[in-house]
Amino acid sequence: MKIGVIIIFRNNESSINVDDLKKQIKSTDAMKFCFVDNNSKDNTVQLLNEVKEDSEEKIEIVEIKKVVTEPMAKRAGARYLFNNYNLKYTGFINLESLKGEGASLNAILEHIAQDESFIEEVKTKMDNGNARQSFFKGIFSIVDSIKEFNTNYKSLRLSI
Repeated sequence: MKIGVIIIFRNNESSINVDDLKKQIKSTDAMKFCFVDNNSKDNTVQLLNEVKEDSEEKIEIVEIKKVVTEPMAKRAGARYLFNNYNLKYTGFINLESLKGEGASLNAILEHIAQDESFIEEVKTKMDNGNARQSFFKGIFSIVDSIKEFNTNYKSLRLSI
C-alpha cells in the first residue's frame, strides 16, 4: 500500500537540491508524491519538473495560480491524490514551516523512507483515531508526527 506525501512549495528555489531530492524519491516505492506549488515566482516549478523527469510514476505536480493559505494548498494536493489514487494515508510537509523548524526536507524524506517503524506507528495511530487529522480523514503532518513518535527528531535538524 502506498502512502501519499504532499509537499508544499512557495518560492523555494534556493532550498531545493534536485539531486538529493531525486535520490530520496528513488529510494522508496512505498510513497506517491504530490508537489504543490503555491504560485512561486522563482524557478521552483522548473526544479520540481526536473525532479519529476526521473520518477514520473512517483511524482505529481499541482500548480496553484494564486497564493493560497497552507490549508488550501494542502487541500489541493489531497484532492488530487484522493481523486487519482487509492491511498489510505497521506502526510504533508510545508517547506515554509521547515525553515522555522531548522529541519531539512531531504533528512525528513530519508527518515520516512527508511524508518518503517515510523510509518507503522503513524498507521496505527491513524487507524485507532489517536492522531490529529485535518480536512480529509487520513491526512497527517509528517513533521508533527516525527516529533511525536521519534525522539531522534533533533538529529534531522540540518540546514535547508
